[in-house]
Amino acid sequence: MEKLNNNEIKKYKAIFFDFGGTLMCAESDNVAHLHMMKEVIQKYNLPAFPEDMVTKYNSFLFTKEMTLRDADPEEKSFTPLRESTKKAFKGVLAEYDIQPSKEDFQWFSKLFFENHKKYIKLFPETLLILRELKNTDLHMGIISDIDNDFQEFQFKVFGISEIFDSITTSEEVQSYKPESKIFQVALDKARCQGEESIIIGDSYKKDIVGGKKMGMTTIWINKFQPDNIDTETADFTVTHLKEISPILKELIK
Repeated sequence: MEKLNNNEIKKYKAIFFDFGGTLMCAESDNVAHLHMMKEVIQKYNLPAFPEDMVTKYNSFLFTKEMTLRDADPEEKSFTPLRESTKKAFKGVLAEYDIQPSKEDFQWFSKLFFENHKKYIKLFPETLLILRELKNTDLHMGIISDIDNDFQEFQFKVFGISEIFDSITTSEEVQSYKPESKIFQVALDKARCQGEESIIIGDSYKKDIVGGKKMGMTTIWINKFQPDNIDTETADFTVTHLKEISPILKELIK
C-alpha cells in the first residue's frame, strides 16, 4: 500500500516486471551475441573482430541504453523480434558483400537459440525477489517486448514459468512498449486498473513513461542515466534490481 498526498491508502492488486535488462542480465545477452559473432566469423571466414561484429549487430537491435529499438515508422504492420534479428544478421554480412540464403538464416536462428540457452543469465537476486513476491496475494506478471517462442524458451531455461500469473508479450499483442495496448492487455489479465498496479523496468521510455500513462506506480532501474529526459516521471528510481525490495515492502505492506 502507498500513502498518497491526500492521505488515502492505495491497495495494489498486481505487480509487473519487464524481463530483459530487468530480471535477465543484459550483459549476459551481450555475451551470447559475442559467441554468435565468433561463429559467424568462422563460418564465413570474415576478416573481423568479434567485438566489432557485436557492436554492429547490436546497433541494429538496441538503443545505447540496450533497450529494443522502436519499430520502423515506415512499417505498416507489427514486426516481430525474430525479423529484427534476421535484419541485423543480414546487415552484418552486408558489410562484407554477403547476401545470406534461406539456409543461412536457418543456421543463424539455430545459432541464436543455442548461444542464448548457454549464456543468458538472471541477475543473482532475481529468484529471491520473485519468490518473496509469490508469497503475497499480488498478481505477478511480465510485460516484455519479445516474441512468444523466445519468451517460452527463456522461461523454460530458467525454470520460472510457474512463478508468473500472466505473461504479456509484444508478439501476442502486436504492439511494443510504450504503446498503451500492451499494458492494457496485461492489466486486463490481472483484472485491475493501472492505479492498482506497479511496473518495474530498466527502460525509462518504454517501461516508465508507458506505465505512467496507464496510471501505474513506476519503479525505474536506471543503469545508464540517459540525458535530456524528465526523470521526475518515475515514482521511484534505483540503480540495481536488488534495491527494489525495501520499496516494495513499503508499497505492499
